[in-house]
Amino acid sequence: MTLKLYVTPRLVVLTPQATALEAARAMENNRIGAVMVVDKGRVVGMVTDRDLSIKVIGQEKDPKSTPIKEVMSSPVVTLSPRNTHEDAVKLMIETNVRRIPLVEDDRLVGIVTLDDLILDEAVPIDQVASVVEAQVGEGGPALSVRTPSRRRSAARAQATYRRLIKEVQNVTKLDEVEQAEKALQTTLASLVRRLTPGEAKDLISQLPSLLQPKLKPELRGPDKDVTRTSIEENLMKELNIEKSRASEILSAVCNVIAQSISPGELEDVRSQLPRELQEVFA
Repeated sequence: MTLKLYVTPRLVVLTPQATALEAARAMENNRIGAVMVVDKGRVVGMVTDRDLSIKVIGQEKDPKSTPIKEVMSSPVVTLSPRNTHEDAVKLMIETNVRRIPLVEDDRLVGIVTLDDLILDEAVPIDQVASVVEAQVGEGGPALSVRTPSRRRSAARAQATYRRLIKEVQNVTKLDEVEQAEKALQTTLASLVRRLTPGEAKDLISQLPSLLQPKLKPELRGPDKDVTRTSIEENLMKELNIEKSRASEILSAVCNVIAQSISPGELEDVRSQLPRELQEVFA
């Protein structure tokens, strides 16, 4: 999936001449852990809460007179909204950062953070650990003032699940959301049963959390009775459709699944499927 979700019309930015005190107040007022520094429309740096504590307070500088250009991280790595979640995680690991500005036509249009990826369930837990481990040598990740409540976490989980179901509905052209949900769950349940328990667990871990409890009871494979034909027959029964339509829906749903997991996980899943099912993911 791309990073277009993190494009926003409202961003907190300061100029290089702004003071450290102004940066701190901007972070406090907006409950964020970093401020983008923009000069003549271009991103030239980033100031984090850790920069302020170490480079200003730690060095006994006056926050009222210290311009942020003296303490900001520069240059900063950027991505385009067209890049993927996997691109963001990879860059975070490679550069020891947890926030990446999104730039389009040299203009700041958004920012993606490790917190965002975790809340949107867009990154597997093992990759989260890799990002954190990559920062240990730099003193660890800066603490974020953004601490979501259980209610917010639940809402984000629900939103993530709804987006996936909506995507399934769009590509399958099913009339009802409930039908799209049934098509996704029916297909995934069969795929999980066809995989070894270890590989099935890896697949489930990359799916929205609201789906995971529904799929874990299927961890009893590999069930070699699961074939393309058997999945299509299940779809025919669950959706009350003809075989040709079931074949179309299976291919469409598998395409959405492929876009929702990492390329490495997709390859691992395909390697355990019979050729007829591998072709569905092609």
